[in-house]
Amino acid sequence: MTFIIRTALALIILLTLGSCVSNETDPRKGGLFSYNPKAYEKRLEEKKATLSETEAATEQAKQEGQNLAASKQEKQARHEALKKELAVLYAESAKLQQQLDQTKTANAGQEKKLKVLKTQVADLRAKTIATNNSGASDAAKQAEVARLQKRMDELLEEAATLSEL
Repeated sequence: MTFIIRTALALIILLTLGSCVSNETDPRKGGLFSYNPKAYEKRLEEKKATLSETEAATEQAKQEGQNLAASKQEKQARHEALKKELAVLYAESAKLQQQLDQTKTANAGQEKKLKVLKTQVADLRAKTIATNNSGASDAAKQAEVARLQKRMDELLEEAATLSEL
């Protein structure tokens, strides 16, 4: 009878131990003495897969960082080149503005001279007409008209020269 009790007790212990194996993924739970080697291997594989994915993502991030750094350097170099070009253009613009101002000043002076010359031409014409209408001798009139005509031609030539500028 003791043999039957021992055998029954051993069978109960084995059945109890067999029922401890579970589908738990935590290797510290289930199995004999709370150790499950299959769950341990599965969890180890999952951790390795996660590590591989993380390393791949890290490598990709490093590559993207290098690409961004290269792009940043390229853009900074382009920015500096554009700043230099802008400075050159600004200097040229200032120089052209100065030349324009000088030309405007010179043109204003020439306009004044042209007005004066036109006034003198009008005066000479008036004098010529007055000389022709005066009672002086024909020879004196002709001499005065010739002198006035010569002066008028000189003034017209000077006005034409100023107009061309």
